[in-house]
Amino acid sequence: MEAVERNETDHEKPWRSLSLQREWQSILSLRGKERMEAILSSDHPREIFQSLHEEEAYLTIKEIGEQDALPLLSLMSHEQIQYLLDLELWRGYEFNPEKVDHWLPLILSCDEETKKQWLSSIDFDTLLLLLKKNIRIHTNGEESFLSGSIEDIFTLDSFYFIEVLRPTLRTQIEQLLKTLADLDFQFYLRLMDQVQWEIEAELEERALHFREARLADKGFPNMEEAQSVYQYLTPQRLKERLEEQVIHLLEIPEDGSIPSFPLALKDENLFFSICLRELEEGPLLERIKMELATLANQVLMADLPETIDLATFQKSLVKTGAYLSIGLEILSEGRPEQSKGWLESIPLKFLFQVGFGATLDLKWKAERLWKKGWFSEKQIPLDFLGYPWEERMRGVLKKRPLLFTEIPEFGYREFRSLKEIHLIQKEIEKSNLLVKILSTLPPFSYSEGLQWKTVLLNAFLLDRTNTFSSTRFMTLEEIISLRNQLQKEKGDLKNAFLQWMKERVEEMSENEAILLEEMTVLILEEIHP
Repeated sequence: MEAVERNETDHEKPWRSLSLQREWQSILSLRGKERMEAILSSDHPREIFQSLHEEEAYLTIKEIGEQDALPLLSLMSHEQIQYLLDLELWRGYEFNPEKVDHWLPLILSCDEETKKQWLSSIDFDTLLLLLKKNIRIHTNGEESFLSGSIEDIFTLDSFYFIEVLRPTLRTQIEQLLKTLADLDFQFYLRLMDQVQWEIEAELEERALHFREARLADKGFPNMEEAQSVYQYLTPQRLKERLEEQVIHLLEIPEDGSIPSFPLALKDENLFFSICLRELEEGPLLERIKMELATLANQVLMADLPETIDLATFQKSLVKTGAYLSIGLEILSEGRPEQSKGWLESIPLKFLFQVGFGATLDLKWKAERLWKKGWFSEKQIPLDFLGYPWEERMRGVLKKRPLLFTEIPEFGYREFRSLKEIHLIQKEIEKSNLLVKILSTLPPFSYSEGLQWKTVLLNAFLLDRTNTFSSTRFMTLEEIISLRNQLQKEKGDLKNAFLQWMKERVEEMSENEAILLEEMTVLILEEIHP
């Protein structure tokens, strides 16, 4: 590996005078390329980098970028290497050959010693599967070999002839196998024999099993367990489980290998982040860091992202913090000073489930309204609500509810606060109130582009003037003309319209009265001059 050229500043000189432990702690406070430069300038770069938690090392490389982080790739321990491959080469239950196209050239671009270390570290079934997906083996004398194109086939021993299935990997596969043969020729021969005779489906299942076992030791659950993070949990049921004493806190590993990256959430504008900033260094914060990393990993696995990169991890971490915020905000009644007691009492997973459960409550209420209620019976689609009410309902009706932000570059995202939960709860209550009013009006047929404001305005104006037939809806120009006429005759149009709506709601609650006023303002905004 080539030496990294760098100018030593006064700020960087103290690195060499620190003990290994103090140096390690100092490096953890750095990010990205600054962290890499500090490691490479150390007198003990390999010891420093290999002392990082596997996830910390992986995310350091992802933050810098794989190509720029080649010097760090050469420093990785066996465990760090396997962790990287277990994440990068799979998507859910399936091995991802396209990732081989990305990682194999990177591995082979390292120096000879590093390449040998990588290849001696990789899990045998992972290596076997990588080859099984990308090569076909022929033996001297078999008929299939005789029909092949010589340009597509090479041999290292004049017995096994290797056909690379994807031309883009031809050079890398040959280089990989040459390196393996140089390391241990007998191993190479056994490997070729197994690649030839292994059944791919059985091999993939076996490799997946061992991959999941390794990741489970690093805080990644299997796919079925990962999905459990989205289980529904109410605050009442959580409190009952606490009283039943069936909830137990996790223990901090004795080796103290806890990734530090979860504390990046301290900088987020979330209720959970505010509560984190109030905690002092100690066992509680250490346990939270450990649980936060594990929980973010569980969310990541459950969401089955197309690719795993730094942005994916960050998104998973922020999503985790968002639902933790909602759960903690519900349980502590929005008071940060009460949050510590809950953080001390329960694992973070239960806070997450309470937070996510609040969004499921919204989803189920919206489904009862739009998929099983009056709107469904009358075959009236969500378009009837208009922007942004329609988009908000679409978001909450998704498989995993999302919030519509009304910001084009963000669109839909996870809920992040109790305030946002209350916003959508209010929209659902308005929808229920709208049903109460609409169900008192003469039947009407939905047509494309028709919205609730038009229906109510028409009904109100027709009721006051008896001018138009109910077989059609008035144009905006006609509505404005009638509005002006009514305003001259009756004065305060807002109060008249509000009173008209109140007459159609039986046993109206105080909250419904407030919502009716808000709906009145929205409707009358449509017909301002």
